[in-house]
Amino acid sequence: MKGKKIVVAATSAAVIALAVGAVYFYQASMTAPAESTYKETIVERGNLTKGVSESGSVTIETLTQELDFGDSSSSASGSTNSMSGGMGAGMGASMGGAMGLSSASGSSSSGSSASGTEEALIVEEVYIAVGQKVTEGDAILKLTAESVENYRNRLEDAVAAAQATLTSASLSAEKQKLDANYSYEMSVARGSVAELEYRTTLEQLQETVDAAQEALDQSASMIFFYEAQMNQGIDFSEDLEKQQETYDKLYAKLQSAKNNYTTRAIEAKKSYDEAMLKADNAGSQYTVDITGVDSDVEDAKEALADAKEQLEEFEAFVGDGIIYAEYTGTVTAVGYAAGDELSTSTSVASYTDASSVSMEVSVSQEDITDMAVGDAVIIELLAYEDREFMGEILSIDTSASSGSSTVSYTVAAVFTEDATGIYADMTGEVTFIEERIEDVLYVSRKAIIEQNGASYVKRKDANGNVEQVRVTTGFTDGVNVQIVSGLKEGDTVLIEGKVKQNEN
Repeated sequence: MKGKKIVVAATSAAVIALAVGAVYFYQASMTAPAESTYKETIVERGNLTKGVSESGSVTIETLTQELDFGDSSSSASGSTNSMSGGMGAGMGASMGGAMGLSSASGSSSSGSSASGTEEALIVEEVYIAVGQKVTEGDAILKLTAESVENYRNRLEDAVAAAQATLTSASLSAEKQKLDANYSYEMSVARGSVAELEYRTTLEQLQETVDAAQEALDQSASMIFFYEAQMNQGIDFSEDLEKQQETYDKLYAKLQSAKNNYTTRAIEAKKSYDEAMLKADNAGSQYTVDITGVDSDVEDAKEALADAKEQLEEFEAFVGDGIIYAEYTGTVTAVGYAAGDELSTSTSVASYTDASSVSMEVSVSQEDITDMAVGDAVIIELLAYEDREFMGEILSIDTSASSGSSTVSYTVAAVFTEDATGIYADMTGEVTFIEERIEDVLYVSRKAIIEQNGASYVKRKDANGNVEQVRVTTGFTDGVNVQIVSGLKEGDTVLIEGKVKQNEN
């Protein structure tokens, strides 16, 4: 019985041994050692930025150079030119017309000879072409000397005519003021003597009546005397008859004097009242008389100022016969060819605006609340992998765009440094800066080895030897980490990776 148990025991041990061996083999095969691989990276000096990054593409605004002088007085029948470079003849249609410039509705191909008025400005030579880079102040068009001189003469004649109109208006206004002042002083003077004149007139009229009454009374006395004498038998019949005739005449004269007094007194009162009214209102009437007297003068001054301004603008714009670029950028369209007339419906040229290079990106509602116009950004373009461009937030569109699960807002960032070499529709990223440090040593975070609360890297020397070096780290942007101490710029460090090895 004991021998059988031993066998059984031995058999059991063998089975167990086999089972354990199988498990060990499986585990060994599952935990076969992995081979370490290393990728070299260099310690660099530069800037580290932490923030939100969004993708977008470059937008560049177009600048249009117009004919910025002249008025709309011309109705010439000159040509309208097609814009080279695909801009079309309609560009610049909103521009104000220039005196003597073509404003026709017809068209002619670039390079056709001019057929407009003698004062039209004619292009002699074009110095720019589509795709050419120009700088503000570069010569772009040359005009014929004859057309420039004719145009200048017309503007100078307009200034002279406006000056003559102003002189005439000024003289007329001065005369009106003198007349108004004379009327004022006369009204005041007449008012001051009106009462005296009125009283004097009444007194003179009364004196006439009194004199007539006295003469009549004397005649009546003589009649009474003659009648008394005749009653006493003295014959005064002839004298009495003559005196009676005299009396009748004197009576008629008295009645006339009284009637004259009545009517002349009324007239004198009327004159007095009018004189006093005019005197009382002399100041108001003077104001009425001179109101608007200077309006013609002001209009003439404005007309003269406009004429002078047109001449000054002309001299500044094409005084020497050359039209210069008003902007810096790349030419996208040219409005004229040699022989063309400058037209009110065609711009000189258009350019890309090198100062208005921007990118638009979509920012989620979670991130938009931390952004404001004017905040600094970093712009990176795929075309320039190793270069960062500084910029700032130009605008934030408050109208949200909703996707399937997110709400976002359009943010425009403008380049704040030289954008030469950047073209429309280039793609890249805008990083909205949350935190940034500049001019520091940094290395990839993958190179950092954390052991027992300390940081290390594996540094490779010029002979290929590798040593583990302790380092002090600082700020990280999530990809790279600042090296405060332990390494220097240009050091080669290793990023360790693992490749599992299979055992057969």
